[in-house]
Amino acid sequence: MMSQNRQDRKDRLRSEPDFGVNRRAHSEIQGLAHRIKLLFDKVGDVEEMTRK
Repeated sequence: MMSQNRQDRKDRLRSEPDFGVNRRAHSEIQGLAHRIKLLFDKVGDVEEMTRK
């Protein structure tokens, strides 16, 4: 039981940096998705202007 508690503690300590990296990556991906959406909107506006 004590061995299992020590292992749980080690696993928790190892996973904390991974969680931080995952949060940063998620934030960056959201930012990129937002930029892509803005670009698609601009392309749509240009297409609309060229049709007129």
